[in-house]
Amino acid sequence: MRKGLVLAAAASALLAGCQDASRQHLEESVDMVLMEPAPPAEPASAPGRAATPVVAPSIAYAYRFGLELPADAVPAVMGRHEQACIAAGPSVCQVIGSNSSRVGRDAVEASLEMRATPAYVARFRAALDGEAKGAGGRVAQQSVESEDLTRQLVDTEARMRAMETLRDRLQQLLATRSGPLEQLLQVERELARVQGELDATRSALAVMRTRVQTSKLDVTYRAAGQLAPDSALRPVTDALSQAAYLFMSTLGALIMLLAGALPLLLVVAPLAWLGWRWRQKRAAQRRAAEAARKKKAEGDPSA
Repeated sequence: MRKGLVLAAAASALLAGCQDASRQHLEESVDMVLMEPAPPAEPASAPGRAATPVVAPSIAYAYRFGLELPADAVPAVMGRHEQACIAAGPSVCQVIGSNSSRVGRDAVEASLEMRATPAYVARFRAALDGEAKGAGGRVAQQSVESEDLTRQLVDTEARMRAMETLRDRLQQLLATRSGPLEQLLQVERELARVQGELDATRSALAVMRTRVQTSKLDVTYRAAGQLAPDSALRPVTDALSQAAYLFMSTLGALIMLLAGALPLLLVVAPLAWLGWRWRQKRAAQRRAAEAARKKKAEGDPSA
């Protein structure tokens, strides 16, 4: 019985050796060389192991404010906000963009987009209402939006660490491996791909961290009307404003039509007048010829 077990074990070892020999190829994959199974993670509740640390939430905030101000105060208030952000420095506040438009005397709109630290945003919010009232306006709109980036940050950081480990192993493999040129080129291509993905992951992580560490701040400025929004005369003033706009639009269209037709009239009118004069002259000549023939037919000696 023991002799049979020994023979069976020897046969199994010989068969395994043959199978291992058949698996060896010149074109082995880089992933098969690199990706070794990681040891199983210990449970958090195992004796002697520390519990899994609690990750603090990473929230990105966006603040929006709408101000109603007198038309002349809109550029001044927006300019003060922009200069204050610039004076605070790029590490505290940055101006991302600004826009302003004005139609006539009263239709003024402007917007300012910034990104600032929470402390700067808190000071800005605390002083905004008093500043608007001091300029003769008010804060008409304010809202806060938030986005939880905790899971994205954790996943991105874990992916970056895994890619850094893979890059280091690829570099070590490229430095120590001596094999066919095709295998070395394959390792170099894989290393370049991993490095590119690692750089892109770092950029995405930096953007998310910036969104968490600083808040987006959007401020819109509008010119407030002379009448209160709930005034009983507001519908009349709106109707008069629309009527004036419609009248001026129609007048402008007529001026544009006249301006476009005037060169054509300067060319066509003289030609039409010359054609009319030529036709009148030909008609007079025909009438004279018919009159002469009629007199001759009647035997008029003077014809």
